Amino acid sequence: MKTPKSKFQVGDIFSVKQDNREYAFGRCISQISVGHIVEIFDYFSEENIFDTNITNKRLFEPVPIDTWGLFGKRKKEGIWKVIGHEDHFIPENVDHLRYWGMAAEKGTDTKLMGVFDNDCGDIKYSIVNGDEHRIQSVGLHFKIKGRENEVFLLRSPWGDIQVKEEIKKYRQTSC
Repeated sequence: MKTPKSKFQVGDIFSVKQDNREYAFGRCISQISVGHIVEIFDYFSEENIFDTNITNKRLFEPVPIDTWGLFGKRKKEGIWKVIGHEDHFIPENVDHLRYWGMAAEKGTDTKLMGVFDNDCGDIKYSIVNGDEHRIQSVGLHFKIKGRENEVFLLRSPWGDIQVKEEIKKYRQTSC
């Protein structure tokens, strides 16, 4: 049985209905094996209308999302709508981003992937001795000893709740 392809694509501009009367807005940066990577803009409106001139300021670093749960025919979560498309979109300021997840073959290896599903290497770490842990959770982000200037996010796709929690967190800190 073939899985139907998602209509969500790179360059799509979308809205996310918040719990209050506002909408948040974002754009699809890339398609990866577990969904899509999206950026959420630091722009909110009570109307579901996006000003395309406001695409240069992200609220937080791009995240992987569950495309089928948010945009697919079997949509289960929240109110997410594609409201536009930017032809010939080329993502900027994404080379520093890394998404990590356990390598299937080894329980102590972690695979780092880039925004375009490019392999960015492995990280070995101890899961027994707390002092030896190289990966430290900081909310939905992770710090890795010796690589403090890089941003790491769990490669698992986020749903409506996780994205809304991150929006709420960043909006509270920017006020």
